[in-house]
Amino acid sequence: MNESRLNLLEKEDVTKALLKLSIPMIMGMMMQVFYNLVDTYFIGRLEDPNQLAAANIAFPVFVLLMAIANIIGTGAASYISRCLGKKDYENANKTASISFMLVVIFSLIVTIFGVLFCSRIVKLLGTSDEVYNYTYEYVKIMFLGSITVIGSFTLGQIIRSEGDMKTFVRGMMTGTILNIILDPVFIFTFNMGIKGAAIATIIGYSVSLIYYLSCFISGKSILKINKNYMIYDKVILGEIFKIGIPGSLNQMLMGVANVVSNNIAITYGTLTVAGIGVAMKVMMIGTFIFIGFSSGTQPFIGFNYGANNLDRVKEAVKKSVTMTTIIGIILAIIFYLFSENIIRTFISDNDVVKEGSIILKVLLLSLPFIGGQMIATVTSQSLGKAVLSTILSISRQGLLYIPLIILLNKFFGFNGFIYAQPITDVIMITLSLFLISNMLSKEIKHG
Repeated sequence: MNESRLNLLEKEDVTKALLKLSIPMIMGMMMQVFYNLVDTYFIGRLEDPNQLAAANIAFPVFVLLMAIANIIGTGAASYISRCLGKKDYENANKTASISFMLVVIFSLIVTIFGVLFCSRIVKLLGTSDEVYNYTYEYVKIMFLGSITVIGSFTLGQIIRSEGDMKTFVRGMMTGTILNIILDPVFIFTFNMGIKGAAIATIIGYSVSLIYYLSCFISGKSILKINKNYMIYDKVILGEIFKIGIPGSLNQMLMGVANVVSNNIAITYGTLTVAGIGVAMKVMMIGTFIFIGFSSGTQPFIGFNYGANNLDRVKEAVKKSVTMTTIIGIILAIIFYLFSENIIRTFISDNDVVKEGSIILKVLLLSLPFIGGQMIATVTSQSLGKAVLSTILSISRQGLLYIPLIILLNKFFGFNGFIYAQPITDVIMITLSLFLISNMLSKEIKHG
């Protein structure tokens, strides 16, 4: 076993440990952002609002693939971290092996289902006649390459569960750099447009997946993927799905919310769809920083909970919420001041820039409140609290945002439509902090 990684989780100063774990993870998440921003940038260079709108409309499919990966990756990472905390290395290796088996099974199902029903799915996403063909091309390629997205993200989650953030980041960077190189080649040189962006994305994820597999096969990681462990295990599967399904619900509902949002946005015209698409991609910078930070805390919280170091768990949660709130405020101010220039980076169409800038300024109100929600959700997952994890996962986009965006749009029109998300996040941060504080108090009292 690599004792230095385990010592980081068990003995290092909490603040230093969180930063050491989270900064590489944030860098890795920035690679995810670049995947999407690079696609948006080069598609925007086509100066075709229809193709830019199609990329936004197709985004829920990518979210769906990530959500499926989260079912496996988040559930496995939570259980593996707890196993390592208890020094139960055999079950940790079994969990990693079974997770890879699930990746193959789930990916085959998604590919077959997605290709067979691609046309119907694209229509449900909220396309207009002008953007249908572009959306269909992009979505079909994403379904065909689903194993690369699901596999690379899942194996990355498993690698970070042992505290190896550097390997996780290397895998993401390798795929992202390749995607950046291939995007202009396929989009412009081969004149493939949005279809070329999809192909470049899948190739990038393929390389990341191969890199992660090589780490497990070569023995560079603490965990091992062994074909002899790829068997039915009721306990391990139960642990994976108990945490993985609630953990992925938020992303699944995010995809549903995006579909609802697109269907409302299309009533305001293609320019609004394109504008909100760029604004949402910019918001991803902040959101993925918080995902990275919260994901970085997961092995620390899970390990110390498994080792019964509850004071370290509580301290980690408090400091993580504080740090993500400060980051959110700083990012909101910077993006607000340069909102129009940021939107113009992706497309020069003045109408899209104007629309996107208005939407972005409103969405930025959410940034100070997103990080704390994610820390609360990851904490509940790390501690194996399935019920609380489910509540937190379904509340933001499901129970709150979707009803709010429909109602506010109905009564207040466009303003209600764009203010639904910030209102949701103010409510959600209050609920999240109350529930997680109550849960931690009970754990420490009975610990």
